[in-house]
Amino acid sequence: MLDRTKAPEIHEIDAVTLQIAEVTNLDNGVRLHSIISETQPVIRLDFVFKAGKWYEEENGVSDLSSKMLLEGTTNLTAKQIAEKVAFYGASLDINHGYDRTEITLYCLAKYIGELLPIVIDVLENPSFPESEFDLLKQRSQQNLKVQRQKNSYLATHAFTKQIYGNSHPYIFGYDEQDLDKVDLTKAKEFYKKNFISQELEVFACGAVDKVMHQQLTSLINKLKLNRANSGVAGSEGINREKVALPVKNELVEMPESLQSSIRIGKQFPMMTSNDYQKLLVMNEIFGGYFGSRLMKNIREDKGYTYGIYSAISPKEHDTLFFIGTDVKSSVTEDTINEVMKEISLLQNELVPEEELETVKNYMLGKFLNDIATIFEQADRYKRIVLNNLPQNFYNSYVATVRNITTEEIQQLAQQYLQEKDLHIVVAGKYS
Repeated sequence: MLDRTKAPEIHEIDAVTLQIAEVTNLDNGVRLHSIISETQPVIRLDFVFKAGKWYEEENGVSDLSSKMLLEGTTNLTAKQIAEKVAFYGASLDINHGYDRTEITLYCLAKYIGELLPIVIDVLENPSFPESEFDLLKQRSQQNLKVQRQKNSYLATHAFTKQIYGNSHPYIFGYDEQDLDKVDLTKAKEFYKKNFISQELEVFACGAVDKVMHQQLTSLINKLKLNRANSGVAGSEGINREKVALPVKNELVEMPESLQSSIRIGKQFPMMTSNDYQKLLVMNEIFGGYFGSRLMKNIREDKGYTYGIYSAISPKEHDTLFFIGTDVKSSVTEDTINEVMKEISLLQNELVPEEELETVKNYMLGKFLNDIATIFEQADRYKRIVLNNLPQNFYNSYVATVRNITTEEIQQLAQQYLQEKDLHIVVAGKYS
């Protein structure tokens, strides 16, 4: 009988065991990664292409080109695709990002024979109907106009321009005129150049038994995306040099706004750096969770905002550290000053052991919760593959969180959070 008067025992986390994929190199150049879990009769397929913003020559072309894949093929209309997927209780989505574009199918494993040919048709035979492209572009431009009325959008857009310069693919969002330059021909050219089987990674996770693996191998091996003269997706095109602007402080004026959006930050080491995982702990203390120093000071003590956070955002070619909040315009300068005070405290005073222990327990508990399902474990495996990380990356993460010292955190803050290196952007107004 469970004795509810006694607290459960606490156990230290020594290591984690993530599912290891079986990798199959197919004849058409595709790599199939299979991660098996027989607990549920479901399967997820991720088709991951080097077709994100990093590979575009015109701002917005990768986004529009990716979205057009579900607007019809030479065999099926967009409506027919949606109806067939819905009939089997499945979902088919496209996620366009900075580095990659992913096409994801969720379905019951028993329906893979009916649904995978639809996905292959979508990838292999998109029709790019002009009428649908015009509507998609119109919707995207209208959404952009709405977003550009928001302080948070303008602040992040201007901030990433400060970090990377004016023409880098890691700039958040678009300028208003960017989508005007993208036409259907450019969208088709991007598809032909970047959606190629030689660069395709397919991640299958769920009920992938031997029979299912053979079925997946057979069907995916039929995917023919090679273009005779297209070569391999590359980084040619727009300037990818990280040319930070000389101005470190910028105001995007919104004179009618009652609030200001603040972004502060800089480039951080990449995921392969020895300091990366340690910096995750430093960031958590500083502004990474609800009990962080920024939240306690600026939200709870000062009442300047409903929420403030700091985050480390890794990509395949760079990592960005940034602080973000929305405050009443009259306390904009005070908020920035308080952020700088918290940075100074982190640099000049050791973090109390009790505070560090709380953060360590939170991070390790959250990590265990985040890998509770096979799909979440597959996401971690996918990150290792796409970022060329060592297989023990997450065991190293656990060890780093457990063993990092207050002295190391202070040294990291001194090295990476120098005030002179921080870009500050405000969208709104100073009162």
